[in-house]
Amino acid sequence: LRFRLCVRSHPSPLTMAMINNTNKWTAITATGLAGIVTGCLTFVSAVDTRSFLTHVADKDTETIKKHFSIWWPTGRDLMVPLLLTTSVAHGAAYYTSKNKNWAISGALLMLIGPYTGIVLGESIEELRKSDTAQVAETTKRFCKMHHVRLALAAAGFGLSLVSLADF
Repeated sequence: LRFRLCVRSHPSPLTMAMINNTNKWTAITATGLAGIVTGCLTFVSAVDTRSFLTHVADKDTETIKKHFSIWWPTGRDLMVPLLLTTSVAHGAAYYTSKNKNWAISGALLMLIGPYTGIVLGESIEELRKSDTAQVAETTKRFCKMHHVRLALAAAGFGLSLVSLADF
């Protein structure tokens, strides 16, 4: 008991090095996950939305309906656990460093989930179930509104990089 009290009140250099190393790895993990989220959403904004809009321009709404019914659940199944893990990692980075930028960047990344459900949710459901007449306009709206997700991710990732540089 006496040894434990001594260690808690006066950590050894080795203990301090281990704590600092844990803090760095927590920050590196949070930043890496933010980069993965941003990369995923960059691909969607730069490639997938352009592909969907090309099908709209070609008046090929059947392809959009078929592809979206596969594309959306697959993307959701990747992004939901990725966003949750990224948010938890940012919370851990904030907890270990007390740097509020980790909490802010984590919140920006976490907002992608509610934004998707609230703002894009109606378009997603329409694209999954709509008739051919609605598909073109809904696709345009979905693609336009999707870029906000990338902006949130990029802001969160950028702030994570700035925070990581503090270590």
